[in-house]
Parts: sequence; structure tokens; C-alpha cells
Amino acid sequence: MLKKKVLFEDKKEKIFCKMQLEENNTYADLFDFRMLIVYINGAQKTRLEDFFEQIGFYYYACTTKAETVWSERLKHKNTNVWPGSDCIFMLTVPGKYLDFMLKMLKTFRMSLPEGIAMGIGVVPMDRVIPRVYDDESIPVDEELLKQLKEKHSK
Repeated sequence: MLKKKVLFEDKKEKIFCKMQLEENNTYADLFDFRMLIVYINGAQKTRLEDFFEQIGFYYYACTTKAETVWSERLKHKNTNVWPGSDCIFMLTVPGKYLDFMLKMLKTFRMSLPEGIAMGIGVVPMDRVIPRVYDDESIPVDEELLKQLKEKHSK
């Protein structure tokens, strides 16, 4: 397996690549996560994705062409009056890495021009379920399952 070059090759801060390599996680490790919601100017989407690649972070989803209002004078409504749109990134981060990720995102933000809009929301997550199919802690409604299988097998 090729070793990917990341921003913090020789330091303990190479945590995001380590997160993916931790295979002996326990059920308790699926708790104490945070979802970071990052709002950023749509023109910066690729730059933020490149940054995540650089630091070895791969736990996110992105939605594009979001219309946002930042203030009375700053709106991205994708119209002639209010041009532009934003991206919303949703990141899943273990609680123990939250402060570090905020530090990384602040550092990234400081590398952008001053007028670029970027904000972050931090939301607690009760639990992360990485593979719903394999999770035995969630029951299955057998009667409903039978109905669904019959409906879709016709």
C-alpha cells in the first residue's frame, strides 16, 4: 500500500489518517462525535476539498449551490441582484479531535482572501452508525421487511 503524503508527516497531528487506520474500535467508539457544518463560498469548494486531502481527512459530504444569507448586505442567492452560491460541507469528527479540526479549519480560512464568507457550526451527534446493515443494536421490523421485499421483487 502506498503511503500518502499529508501535511503533518512527522508529527502526532497526522490524526486524520490514523483515524481511518484504527481497526480495533469498540462499540463505545461510535459515540462522542461532532458534526461540523462548514458554510463556504462556492468558488472555494475545490480549495477546501484539496485541503482535506492535504491533511488526510475523508469524513465529509458536500452539497453545492446553496443559497445563503450572511447579513443584510451579504447574500448569495444565485441571482443578478445577489450573485453567487455557497457550499455546505458536513464533517464527522470524533469529539477528541474537535479542537484540532477547528484549528485546521481556522488555519485554512486564514489562507483565503479576507472577504470570503466561511462559517462553522458544531453539532453533537448521539451516535455514528457506519454500516446500518451490519449494526445488530438496531432492530429490524420483520413484517415491514417482508412487505418491502415483496413490493420490490415484482
